[in-house]
Amino acid sequence: MGSAQSRRIDRVAAAGALIALAGCVWLPFAVSRANRIVAGVPAGIGSAGAPGYALALLAVLALVAALYPDRGRRPAFALASAAALAAILPWALGRSAVTLLAGAPAFARVSVGGGAWLTAAGAAVVWFAASQAASRRTLGYAAAGLVAASWALAFAFGGLDRLSLVMEYAVQRDLFWSAVGTHLSLVGISLGIALLIGVPLGVAASRVGLVRDVVLGVVGVIQTVPSLALLGLLVVPLSLLGLPGIGPLPGVIALTLYSLLPIVRDTYIGLAGVDPAIVDAGRGMGMSRLQLLLRVEAPLALPLMIEGTRAAAVTIIGIAAVVAFVGVGTLGVLVFLGWGQQADDLILLGALPMVVMAVVADGSLRWLGRAVVSPGLRGDLR
Repeated sequence: MGSAQSRRIDRVAAAGALIALAGCVWLPFAVSRANRIVAGVPAGIGSAGAPGYALALLAVLALVAALYPDRGRRPAFALASAAALAAILPWALGRSAVTLLAGAPAFARVSVGGGAWLTAAGAAVVWFAASQAASRRTLGYAAAGLVAASWALAFAFGGLDRLSLVMEYAVQRDLFWSAVGTHLSLVGISLGIALLIGVPLGVAASRVGLVRDVVLGVVGVIQTVPSLALLGLLVVPLSLLGLPGIGPLPGVIALTLYSLLPIVRDTYIGLAGVDPAIVDAGRGMGMSRLQLLLRVEAPLALPLMIEGTRAAAVTIIGIAAVVAFVGVGTLGVLVFLGWGQQADDLILLGALPMVVMAVVADGSLRWLGRAVVSPGLRGDLR
């Protein structure tokens, strides 16, 4: 039985390696365009030269690592292969851009192809699987540092700055950073207000059955309303109050409302799940209801409360893009401009930072959970 367990393959990492390999050999690695909006001509991994072939070889090595029989060493091998994939990818893209733009007019562009995106996704899957199984987090931090350094060097010396996405950034730099600041501000303000409202509502729901039924029902209904519809519905009550129905105010209100469900629900579930025997023990020690809440129930419910906050943050980072429709300059402005101009890379310039924000928010709140929650209470905060 032990021998069979030690030889079991890592299916998640193997799937990621196959995805990366398929990206290298199946889909176009890059797309050359006569200008930023016309249909492009696909180019395979051969356009990247030696870095491209190295990328395909590393995808094979990642598959070998996922199939490696020694479960003790497998995560380190898989993590190393995933990091190598992520580190070589920018050099392959830069080389492809330089090759395809050689002799082309100044307004020609090279976009990232589906194969490169698939390779990046596969490397991320392998990385995730390996990091979950690895016993030492320092390996992951070291690998991440090496990958970041490789991307920085590729921008400086590897031709990565020749990609259309980077050129779009150069043109839209001022609008981009303004949109990033507005997006972060809107999300931060909305999440803060939602916490101030949602946590007390969750506490009240855990104490009074009628409040629980009403509050969870209302926030659940709000969550089902499409974002554009909610922004439109807010115009009427705001106008009746003499407040603007266009601009940051309806955006903050909408994002706050969308944040309430995970915060209220997880606060309620966390508090309701506290063992009554522990509460009774606190009462026996002479604690008041407030002392029981702050010293006993809240610390035990904290893991779920952080999970609710994490879910709310990730959700509204995406929804904030739609707020651009009511005149707020979030990253959605770049996405909608790209759609209007049929410029794929301009769409990506707005979409990719939102993905990064969501990943950073998710990782930061997980780290916060590990930092402030007792190891025995962490639950899903891993």
